[in-house]
Amino acid sequence: MSNKLTRAIKLRERAQAQLLPPAAHKPQAGASDALRVLFDLATSPDTAPDALALLHELQVHQVELDLQAEDLHTAVADLESALARQTQLYDAAPVAYCTVDADARLRDVNATGQRLLGKSREVLRGQRLDTFFDTASAAALRGLFAAANSTCSCVLSWDVAGHAPGKVCASAGPDPDGTGYLVVLSEMPPDAIAT
Repeated sequence: MSNKLTRAIKLRERAQAQLLPPAAHKPQAGASDALRVLFDLATSPDTAPDALALLHELQVHQVELDLQAEDLHTAVADLESALARQTQLYDAAPVAYCTVDADARLRDVNATGQRLLGKSREVLRGQRLDTFFDTASAAALRGLFAAANSTCSCVLSWDVAGHAPGKVCASAGPDPDGTGYLVVLSEMPPDAIAT
């Protein structure tokens, strides 16, 4: 083993031995204790060069950690901003966006969908989407889910108490998480389709 490596190992062992707390001391050594040990080693002619090299390594490592922390904070801020923007786009969309499970139960709905379906998100979550439509439209919606791997849409008729009779154009696709469907409902003006 080289003389320099042997000295570095001995220096580390001395530093670790000095950092181990005696029974009467605190249960763990703090940063000030570590700095004291490093200072003691740096003031000794036998260990000064190695202690100063170690101090330099620690300073470089600290700067690296500070830069990584800064990059992490920037990345988190960028992600939070992007999430806020996507949430705003989702909620402000002029069409209803719904996420449903394999049984057509609503998992999430945007603000337009909440208005269109006439209930709060909390009330809507867990309700079956097909129950908002007449029997034929409910069957068409389920057929839309069965064909959701291709681009398809259908026209559905409302069957909701207190909701004016009307129609919506529905499109569906698979939810990227693989457990349901993404559904888009777009209101159709009364004169857009013959009854």
